[in-house]
Amino acid sequence: MGRPKGGAAASSSSKKPKAKAKPKQRGGVDFKKYKHKVGRKLPPPKNATNTEIKSKAIMLPEQSMASERTGMAVNKRGLTLRELLQQTGHYNANVRRAALNGIKDLVAKHPSELTLHKVAIVEKLQERICDTDKVVRESLFNILQSLIFPSLKEDNAISMRSTLFLLMANILNGMTHLSMDIQLMSFRFLELVVINFPSSFPRYAEQVFDNFLAVLNNNRIHLQDKSKLNSVLSGLGHCLSQVAYATENGDASNRLVYSFSRRELWKCTLDEDNSGSRAFLMSNILTKLQSLIQILVNSVEVSASEFCAKPTIDAQSSEALLSALHCLNLICKICICEVKKPQMTFGISKTQFVPEWLESYMLVYLKKLWGVSRSFHEKGDERYYIFNLKIVEIFLCSSACMDNIMFPAEEFCLFVSSLLAKAKTLHNKDIMEKHLSPLITSIPDLVSNATDDSKGHLLEAFTDAFRDCKVDCKLILPYLGAVGKMLLPDISGITFTENDSGLECHGAWVDELSGILLQSIDKAPSVTKVVLELLLRIGQYFPTMECGNLCSFIRLFGVKSSSGRVELGPFVNLPHDCQELAISCLYYFSSLLPETIEPLACCSLSDVLEPTILLRIVEVLQSTYKAGNLPITEQLSFLSLLMARFRVHPGPFCTQEVFQKSSNLNTYKSLNHLILTYLSEMGDGSLVLELMWDNLSKEIAHKPSLHNMNGLFRIIVTLDAGTCKLMNDDAIKNIAGYLVDAAMDLSKTIELGFQLDKTRLFQYFIKPCIIIFCQNDKVLCCTLEMLKSFATGDDHQLSSVSKFGYPGELSHRICVVVTILIFLCNDRKLHKNLSLAKLVIKGILQHIRHMMDSNVPDVTYEDKQKLRFAFEQLKTKALQLNCWDRSELEEFSSNPFPDSSRFAVSGKCIYSHVGNEVVHASHCGREDLVGMQGYFTQGLAVQTACPCKCRNFISLFIVFPSWSGFHTPMEHADFGRIFHDFEPG
Repeated sequence: MGRPKGGAAASSSSKKPKAKAKPKQRGGVDFKKYKHKVGRKLPPPKNATNTEIKSKAIMLPEQSMASERTGMAVNKRGLTLRELLQQTGHYNANVRRAALNGIKDLVAKHPSELTLHKVAIVEKLQERICDTDKVVRESLFNILQSLIFPSLKEDNAISMRSTLFLLMANILNGMTHLSMDIQLMSFRFLELVVINFPSSFPRYAEQVFDNFLAVLNNNRIHLQDKSKLNSVLSGLGHCLSQVAYATENGDASNRLVYSFSRRELWKCTLDEDNSGSRAFLMSNILTKLQSLIQILVNSVEVSASEFCAKPTIDAQSSEALLSALHCLNLICKICICEVKKPQMTFGISKTQFVPEWLESYMLVYLKKLWGVSRSFHEKGDERYYIFNLKIVEIFLCSSACMDNIMFPAEEFCLFVSSLLAKAKTLHNKDIMEKHLSPLITSIPDLVSNATDDSKGHLLEAFTDAFRDCKVDCKLILPYLGAVGKMLLPDISGITFTENDSGLECHGAWVDELSGILLQSIDKAPSVTKVVLELLLRIGQYFPTMECGNLCSFIRLFGVKSSSGRVELGPFVNLPHDCQELAISCLYYFSSLLPETIEPLACCSLSDVLEPTILLRIVEVLQSTYKAGNLPITEQLSFLSLLMARFRVHPGPFCTQEVFQKSSNLNTYKSLNHLILTYLSEMGDGSLVLELMWDNLSKEIAHKPSLHNMNGLFRIIVTLDAGTCKLMNDDAIKNIAGYLVDAAMDLSKTIELGFQLDKTRLFQYFIKPCIIIFCQNDKVLCCTLEMLKSFATGDDHQLSSVSKFGYPGELSHRICVVVTILIFLCNDRKLHKNLSLAKLVIKGILQHIRHMMDSNVPDVTYEDKQKLRFAFEQLKTKALQLNCWDRSELEEFSSNPFPDSSRFAVSGKCIYSHVGNEVVHASHCGREDLVGMQGYFTQGLAVQTACPCKCRNFISLFIVFPSWSGFHTPMEHADFGRIFHDFEPG
């Protein structure tokens, strides 16, 4: 059954139309579409691959960056050199700045990093030359200047060339940069390279000068800050200095290349060492210098017109003008040097570059500078004065190619004279010293080419300026150089005739030299040597010159005070070379010597003076005497004064250790030998002694030391040992007193034996007296009589000729006289003359025996012992003279000392106090002792066994020196008493 039709249901159904059936799609069914909400994550597709990786962390003990840098060189921020170099190329300018500062900090803390990696540092930092940031460029400049370039200088040339090649490539690139600031900074980098590595400049010279021309032709640089122009001109000045140096020194190591190709020039530069490779292609450089002359002269003219229109001049504009004038001066020097080379040819296309064309080209622009100088001359500011000095320097350099018609020499000399006269009014002495030196140096050349009228004005202005120059001023050396050139014809070729005004200036210049010399010793020691050299040259070229203007030269050695005492001058404190020059001047200024001898002698006797200078003084004065410029009396007086007053320290009686450390005895011996040699060369000895006898007597009367007295006696011996002038009381007293003084110290050792060093010294002292005694027996006899009176206590005659206090003990005096006689007797040459003085010697022996008499008061046992030793020694030596008869021999051979054999027992040793070299023992026991004889010296202990059966030991100790002819018999009973307590040996 179905549902009923009709009704509401039927009516409603009848109103709705039936939906049409959709047609079926052909060819398949579409994918099912899903509707998703916005922002909801889509589920992964069913065929998606799961790529998720799950792992566990691996923990290592140390994995931080700080641990990896342990032991590495880092800066304050902890960055290494490699990281800092990488940051220098960062796009951020602040990072680049920080990196450069970090490199500076790192190198300061770790200098080895720069030593090891300097090439890598330069290769990386050279990229910053064209950096757009100004601070970065300035930082790079400071690093190169203070750190890298000083270190690169220490490397060899090969390792440095590649580094400099890259550096110069970037510098040249920066010179052509569009940015004006980068261009100007590149010129500063170029200047830095040229200053530190001048040999690297020649290969880039042409390109560098092209860049200079380009930047100077740019009007923008003149309109902007003058400091930028100054940086360019400063670099140009250093480059031109290198070319000028190579032009003036065109030798094998500094060659000028005129026709090399670029490849040959490059090869030539690479083959040469860093210190010597300076090769320029001059033909191309000169053409560029012509253009620079034009630009610089025009710039000077513009600046001059600006300055004249302004009331004041700013410092930067003034410095720019001075730099331009300096560059012009260097260019003129280069061109003039090339003009003076006739063999020079330039391979320029189409036209030939000849010296005549160069001269005419330069004269055109020099004429413009002459107009500028006139406009500056009217100004009163010191800066205008300096501008004129620089312009005059250019004219002086170019004077070789000047035309007298275009530039009158007389007018130019007057202009220079006005500049010299105006120098007195300058207040800024530093600027004057810096810029006035070239003008002063060129004065001799101006004088040689000037006319008579202009020459007089020029010399007068120069002389006034020279007088006003202070010793400590830097201009004093240029003034002295100019004076030397004008005084010495062989240097400058300047000769003045009798009526010439230059001769009047000669005396003024020489007069100033002595004052400058004395002032320079304290204020400017470097000037002292220059003045002495100039004075020496003047003396060599003008030997007949009157030295009235050089009287103050004597004050160099000393000056005599109002009391008559000579005060030493500064000569003794001069350097060795200056002392040599001053001494050599004395040979040529011989007219000053009579007044110089005494001060010179005082200097010679100074302990400060070196021995070589002392001997040099004696040599020069002897040469002056031989040349006939020094009187013989003056020379003899000087030599005797040196011999008598030279102080030998620490004295004759000092220890050997002190003597070796501080004695100047060897110097005195050298002086002694030199003086005696010169005296023997002066002619007949007796005549020379006659001339200097008064001086010798006067010096001897002053009681000099033993060494000085020895030297004076040696003079007498060398000239005339047998002179009759010694036969007077004063001479005899001096000889006797000298011998006593020399023997006093040696006589103290007579008891113990003479010491070797003191014996040699006494032999040195007594040698000239022995020669005198050999030549004059009367002097010997009189001297011995004087010594006898001294031994007997009558010393009133000798007390006036000695500085030593004579001892009051007669035993000591006798020992002194015996010491002298023993040394005289040791010389066989004197035996004949001593035999004539037998009575004197006999009297001395008798006096000694009398003094040992027990009845003589105030003679102690020790004194008697000393007298005994002296008696035996003198007796032994006197018997060798062969002038005694038999009775006298017997008298002196008898034993005057009955108690001479004395024994003392000490333990098991017997000490025999016997002054005899032969000891006799009679008998001990049953058998006789067979003459036990032996020669014993002082202090020798001998132990021998007794030949008897008692087997005792006998020890003999000889205390005193051995004497011959003295026998001591010992009886058997005495021996028995001595040995009865001894045990068998």
